Amino acid sequence: MDDTLTSLPELGQMARVCRRLSALGWSEATGGNLSFRLGAERDVGPAPTSATPTELPVEVPHLAGRHLLVTGSGTRARDIAADPAAGVGLYRISDDARSYTWLAGNDRPTSELPSHLAIHDTLELVRPTHTAIVHTHPARLIALTHLPELRDARTLSDTLLSMQSEARLHLPEGIGYQGFHPPGSLEMGLDSAVHLRRRPVLLWHMHGALATGAGPDGALDLLEVVDKAADVYWTLRSAGVVPSGLDEVDLRASLSRYGKLDRYLDAFPHPPGHGEPTPPTTTHNHRKDHQ
Repeated sequence: MDDTLTSLPELGQMARVCRRLSALGWSEATGGNLSFRLGAERDVGPAPTSATPTELPVEVPHLAGRHLLVTGSGTRARDIAADPAAGVGLYRISDDARSYTWLAGNDRPTSELPSHLAIHDTLELVRPTHTAIVHTHPARLIALTHLPELRDARTLSDTLLSMQSEARLHLPEGIGYQGFHPPGSLEMGLDSAVHLRRRPVLLWHMHGALATGAGPDGALDLLEVVDKAADVYWTLRSAGVVPSGLDEVDLRASLSRYGKLDRYLDAFPHPPGHGEPTPPTTTHNHRKDHQ
């Protein structure tokens, strides 16, 4: 089974992204975590008979029988880049979606596994091509959550994504914002899954950022787009300039040219100042034994 793990091309993709996260300084010490959902058609073999299934803390019916690569608890991005098989574990969700079994590699999944499971289950429904989750700690994005005026998705998105002419083209639906939850808590995972139904990038209050994408490179691409916009924002603020951002007419012209205007207009249908609409309900529930 270890040979199967090292032969997975997805493992190499995770190592490459971890190397980039380390170089950016976004994953200090053991901060951040990644996961990669393998395709439903992939068969990496049965679970070893010695493995003991672990009950899942959340219902994930859309992950039944699926395999996931998950970074280990206490692992460093720089170490995963050098030896991914030691820092990433391969897991299989049971056919009844009530437990998972470790198959190979690191056998201590990140403490934020509940978040990854709830989000992957949601992605299977709303964005099945988004197979990867990257959570990391970019300083410029964490700093934004210290500003009370940016603590809602619409204001955050309209402010930040107008800092550079192509940012909103990458994220026409905008960026999500989530209030504080204790790191690693099930509540954080369930809340994140609801926010990420609508948008692929989410800021966690004074914690970090999380993105979904078509593989870990795709998720990292979105985080880099948002971080570049934040870099422009903070550069202007530090120079004493109040950023006004791209003119709305110019923004709409760009979005219209690339066929993304409708997605932008549908992202926040409520009038400005009326807050974020209630996100769609999620199908996830706590396991009774974990309430």
